[in-house]
Amino acid sequence: MANTEIPVGNYDLIRLYISSTEMVLKNGDSFTYNMNQNGYSGNGIMQNGMLLNSNNKSVDITLNNPLTISEGGMSEFLLDMDVDQSFMLEGVNFTGTGANRMMSMSGFTFMPTMRFVDLLNTGTINGTVQNATDNLANATISLMQNGSVYTTTHSDAQGNYAFIGIPDGDYTMTIELDAYMLDTTGNELNMNVVTMTQHGTMSINFKMVSAN
Repeated sequence: MANTEIPVGNYDLIRLYISSTEMVLKNGDSFTYNMNQNGYSGNGIMQNGMLLNSNNKSVDITLNNPLTISEGGMSEFLLDMDVDQSFMLEGVNFTGTGANRMMSMSGFTFMPTMRFVDLLNTGTINGTVQNATDNLANATISLMQNGSVYTTTHSDAQGNYAFIGIPDGDYTMTIELDAYMLDTTGNELNMNVVTMTQHGTMSINFKMVSAN
């Protein structure tokens, strides 16, 4: 997002300025919220309490651990917005089945869910979502910690996914994909506790079968 010089000191808050949000469905329907206007189009609304300053349309992110900037130092940080957790859909309706399943909705509530981590002390989890013959796109993979969602991601057109900036600790993983379920074999590693270490890289693949 940015590469800039910051004065030496300790920082405990980040202020994020958001101009607008937009959600586009596969059928072409678009829902937007413009932060610079009073109101919304397409029934997009802002969650109460998230706009902490209505004049500059900002969201304040309080840091659990102060960010220390030293003279001549250089650090790389990740500000990650979890899209799945940040948009609460309103009036959702599904039609069709399998690959032809389509979703419609009447709008959304925007609730920014973000994490800010120092990449120096984190690791990466990556892998592929597959069935017996193909790589599978659009699967939702969730990284869980202490029974709660830590972050989510999705497999791309080639079936690949990645979690970056994951602090050391123990996690579990879940996966969801319309018309599919986990294979009863081939998923032994991803069904257990995953232990991330600093600077570690883990490769975890998911094997899926048709749910029909």
